[in-house]
Amino acid sequence: MKIKQQTLKGFECEIGEIEAFKTYYTKNAPLMQGHLLILKGSVSAEVKAFLDEKNAIYVDANEKTLLTRKKRNTAVLELREVEVQKSPEESSAKGSSQIYHRTIRSGEAICIDENLVFTSRINSGALIESSCSIQIFGIIDGLVRSDGEYLLLKNIGKGTVIFHGEELEKSQFNGQLKLVEYKNAQIVIKEV
Repeated sequence: MKIKQQTLKGFECEIGEIEAFKTYYTKNAPLMQGHLLILKGSVSAEVKAFLDEKNAIYVDANEKTLLTRKKRNTAVLELREVEVQKSPEESSAKGSSQIYHRTIRSGEAICIDENLVFTSRINSGALIESSCSIQIFGIIDGLVRSDGEYLLLKNIGKGTVIFHGEELEKSQFNGQLKLVEYKNAQIVIKEV
């Protein structure tokens, strides 16, 4: 017999309304799929049946106790609409794009329906979301979600990039600038 200890990535979900949870899980399935879900709150048979149908891996924390590492500060990333005020250095002259010449910090969420350009890195715990095109010239350690015409990327570090509902493979982004487009219901990646 062999035993190995591994560290798993898990998502802790506190369930209030069942329909809200189902909607959230369905929207974020590409990000959460294959990872452990730790369920708390109102975990009903309906929720378990839904997750079984989706082949999700989960534990009901109301029934079982898990040992977790204690941290001094716990950062909670809430996915919500955030109003970002345009500063002169972050606005482009055209008005249809926003340019950020700074690192996007952990816990910061930028959810805008405009073209976005980032000249620096996206830290772990940061969220970038747009229905338009996104260009990122730094390393991506956070979550980037886009349904735009294209993405322009160099390097995906520890982060996740979801383009038109599909997670991009990190190994395809090695520091060379690449154009990612969605054509004929397929993702096409080209070197620039």
